[in-house]
Amino acid sequence: MLKAVLDTNIFISTVLGGKISGKICELLIKGKFRLLYTLDLLGELKYVLSTKDLEFNEIEIEKILTFIKAEAIFVQPSKKILLCRDPKDNIVLECASAGKADAIITGDKDLLSIDSFFNIPILTPRQFLSMLHSPGRGT
Repeated sequence: MLKAVLDTNIFISTVLGGKISGKICELLIKGKFRLLYTLDLLGELKYVLSTKDLEFNEIEIEKILTFIKAEAIFVQPSKKILLCRDPKDNIVLECASAGKADAIITGDKDLLSIDSFFNIPILTPRQFLSMLHSPGRGT
């Protein structure tokens, strides 16, 4: 089964009502792909959700984190990657490398500019949906 890393911005978009990212999360729940995640990514997501700009309360944040904990295969990166202009983006690549991901899904322009990381495509949410709906994938 296809394994993918969803950048934290995909979950943020989903909880803010993004239709494409929401569809990706629906497909995750339906078991159409496996989510790879790390504790560092979970920590970053919790931090972003906790900012005053988003106005989520602790109960809402915990529901989101619980969803990810239930759906994800947690991996432990064994090496630091220092490739991205924004150092916070490196944890996405570390997760993909550690979990031998088939794809990285993000809306982050810096990550998307890399295009591919050790033969792991870096895709927009729309590109990922197209990949999942391609013939032979059965969605």
